Amino acid sequence: MKPTDLTLDEQLRITAHEIIRRKKIFHLSDEDVQNLLEVKPIILTELDDIVTDFYTTLVEVEGVAQVIGDAESLYRLKNHLQGYLRSLFEGPYDMEYVQTRLRIGLVHKRIGVPPKLYIAAYKILSKILRKKLREHNKDNSCDICSSRSGSLENLMLFDLVLVFDTYIQGLVNEVNRSKEDLETYARELEDTIASRTKELAEQASKDGLTGLYNQRTFYEYLGTELSRSQRRADTFTLCYFDLDNFKKANDTHGHKFGDQVLTNVASAVKQILRDEDIGARYGGDEFCMILPNASAEEAQTVCKRLINVFSKIDPDCIVTMSIGLAEFIPDSGLDTDSLIKRADNAMYSSKNQSGHYITVYSDEKYKNRKRILLPDNLKTLANFYCSY
Repeated sequence: MKPTDLTLDEQLRITAHEIIRRKKIFHLSDEDVQNLLEVKPIILTELDDIVTDFYTTLVEVEGVAQVIGDAESLYRLKNHLQGYLRSLFEGPYDMEYVQTRLRIGLVHKRIGVPPKLYIAAYKILSKILRKKLREHNKDNSCDICSSRSGSLENLMLFDLVLVFDTYIQGLVNEVNRSKEDLETYARELEDTIASRTKELAEQASKDGLTGLYNQRTFYEYLGTELSRSQRRADTFTLCYFDLDNFKKANDTHGHKFGDQVLTNVASAVKQILRDEDIGARYGGDEFCMILPNASAEEAQTVCKRLINVFSKIDPDCIVTMSIGLAEFIPDSGLDTDSLIKRADNAMYSSKNQSGHYITVYSDEKYKNRKRILLPDNLKTLANFYCSY
């Protein structure tokens, strides 16, 4: 619930019972109320002089003139003090009275009156009021004067604590707001750091030119996938491919052209991979793909799509792909290095053929080689083989 939904007494949890309790603490009795009502006519007749004497003395206190600021503000303050003095001797000092005192404290806190100056003003006003009461003690009775002064002191202390309740509540609210601001700043800072850390981690894990994962990250994913597949008894396939004629293209057309070829290859890789697949630039013109839950036969289909997509992106490119596939089977005893070596061997076998070529690693040295044709519109581009 917002503070604006509550009154001041509700915010400070001041109830009718709490008011009674406080009156007992400050000995503010029915007799005191009667005493204050009896001196009301005296105060009203002296009201202008009391206000004048009060501010004449108060502005001499160091720092007060700076808080008041100007003559118009002083004039308004004098009018407010007159209203305060009238209510001070009217009773019955109930919830409505308490709310006005709480508002006084809130106003003084908001305009920047420090507690020490408020206490100084309280002492000055108390001294002036007691003096007026003594001057009007027609019976020259010390007991009556003392009783009235005591009643006045009890009420002003009752008021003072109410005012300081709002000061304290204001400070608590400021602390809470500062805490909330700090927590918000901390959350925003954490989000910024997390976002920036993620960006940096992403940058550190990606190849700057192609946007595919770099070799270091590829090894991390390969190790993770190998462990996962072993644990779940799943098969996956590693695809390793190299670009034929890439050096010739670089030498003929320049490095910018070569960079564009690499970018086109990466674009084709990104288009054909599933969310769970991993595409990486292994180095130079060598690329790798990790295909979870895919057999070698299924990986061949993926590689055909890769060649088709790349050929559409760059139909006139003289660069072709030599692709090697190595299937990981659980309990085969393979580690990451041996799996990469198998895919690398299969890739080098493909490089002995012309055009786009796919070779699946086999312990039987790739026997029973079988030719698989590209679609008609790509036959003129390259020959496409698959050996197993």
